[in-house]
Amino acid sequence: MKEYLKLPLRFDQFFDKKKLPSCGLMDSIFRNLHLIITTVPGENKTDAAYGSSFWETDYDIHLDNDSRKELIAGNLKKQIGLYEKRITNVEISVEVKLAVLKTADADLPRRKIEVTVNGQIRKTLETFRFQTGLFIGPLTLD
Repeated sequence: MKEYLKLPLRFDQFFDKKKLPSCGLMDSIFRNLHLIITTVPGENKTDAAYGSSFWETDYDIHLDNDSRKELIAGNLKKQIGLYEKRITNVEISVEVKLAVLKTADADLPRRKIEVTVNGQIRKTLETFRFQTGLFIGPLTLD
């Protein structure tokens, strides 16, 4: 079984001549998709195009839910095609809901984006499914 480096990389282990943590193919794809979704373009210093441009509309109160879903799904499909070539036949489903974000101080009503990525692992032909939820405006992970 091929091993993939686990993100985020911790170079202190490398410099101490220890083996870097690794993971399997599925986990590696999950981690990369999560990173693509939560990274704002320009944040990755080696590739300014890496990430999801839908964060530019995070606070846009004039964008309706259907338009937001289309924007997110279209952007993610493009970015996954560019930056995660280990999966194919990619289909993206996006739901935008009103949810409650519980904090230590209060329960805050927020928009929540639920993203599902379905596809097939190119190498093994296994069915692939990734799901995540994010509160938007500003980013909070579910």
